Amino acid sequence: MSSTAMRLDAVESLQRYVGEPILDPRLTVRREGRRYVADADLRFRGRVVAAHAAGPTADAATAAAVERLRRQLLRIVDADVALRNEPRTVEPALRPERSHKPPAEREIIRRRPYLAVPLSTVDAIDELLDLDVEFMLFTHARTGEAVVVHRRDDGRLGLIFPAGSVLADEDDLVVPIPDRHGRPVALAEVREEMDLAEHRFVYFVDAADGRGEVLYLRHDGDYGLVEAA
Repeated sequence: MSSTAMRLDAVESLQRYVGEPILDPRLTVRREGRRYVADADLRFRGRVVAAHAAGPTADAATAAAVERLRRQLLRIVDADVALRNEPRTVEPALRPERSHKPPAEREIIRRRPYLAVPLSTVDAIDELLDLDVEFMLFTHARTGEAVVVHRRDDGRLGLIFPAGSVLADEDDLVVPIPDRHGRPVALAEVREEMDLAEHRFVYFVDAADGRGEVLYLRHDGDYGLVEAA
């Protein structure tokens, strides 16, 4: 088998990660100066999934492009499952004025994030806009921290993260916002805060496990608790 065929086979092998057919896989590799550039694409569930990557060798560039395709495929699968389990119509639930339950009667409904795979800030923004939600808790690929990208009232996008995180330097596409608590807090404390102020959502680092979580007001009047994957 030629090197080119082996590289294309690497793209086709992505099917094992999703357990479903991938269609029309294509791969081109070219040399640009001292590096190689790989462009790969395929069709999955009616969508075109594409990746562009570079590397010091043709095989390295191919491997990087295949890895990017793999991550995108897993994101699609995770997002589709999450939306089936909790339809998008729940998310307008984040608007407090649509709640009719007194705070004392609200239950806490736990759920996982839409996506389980780590994301960069750019990828998280893409998913937030694609899913058409107001906020999204995700694991940041750069730090491993559970953080939130969200729509701000001023129309910009914000990135909320634990106090002291290096993500404070990510100010090119988002408004970086350290956790305003500045310390791990108990869920009961956050609930009390929501009961009194009725925020759309509150990001906090849970004192019980040290992971970022989000408590928000659902459309049905109860609270939703998004816990890190």
